[in-house]
Amino acid sequence: MKIKLSPELAYVIGLWRKSKSFDGLGVRGSKDILEIFSKEVLDQGLTAPDKILSDDKRVFFYHGAYRKFFQEIEKNQLERFKYLNDYSASYLAGIFDAAGNIDDKGVVSIEKLNREDEMLLLRLGFKTKKAKGVRIVERPLVFLAFIKNYTRLYKNSKIFDYVESKSKKRN
Repeated sequence: MKIKLSPELAYVIGLWRKSKSFDGLGVRGSKDILEIFSKEVLDQGLTAPDKILSDDKRVFFYHGAYRKFFQEIEKNQLERFKYLNDYSASYLAGIFDAAGNIDDKGVVSIEKLNREDEMLLLRLGFKTKKAKGVRIVERPLVFLAFIKNYTRLYKNSKIFDYVESKSKKRN
């Protein structure tokens, strides 16, 4: 079975990376994260609906080939996502949906970032600074404009209307 990376699969891998379940190939977290992961897995045909296992805090499935592929992408993320393209945007959107936040003041932050994640963001042009255990994205509108077409959890956030209006003024 030959697995090919697509932007949609990159999103799932990003989501999985920051909210891994301890069983199988899946995520743990809020109801929204569990629903998004389940929908994406089924939409992409990664497994059959009757193979998805879940409880209140996690959803997962077993598939050795996909697990190995996800782990390979995770290990080589700096090489795989070094360009500003749909793959990188989708992958970062998955990471942001799993571990990111937009507060009332429009501050964009991401938790659970390791050195490779920080390096990936920096290589793509997104500087961050550490504050209270999270990484704050220094130019949030640029970052949000990059991931806006790929985020699932935050797609209805009001800040994206603002990002859209700013990008229209520039054009």
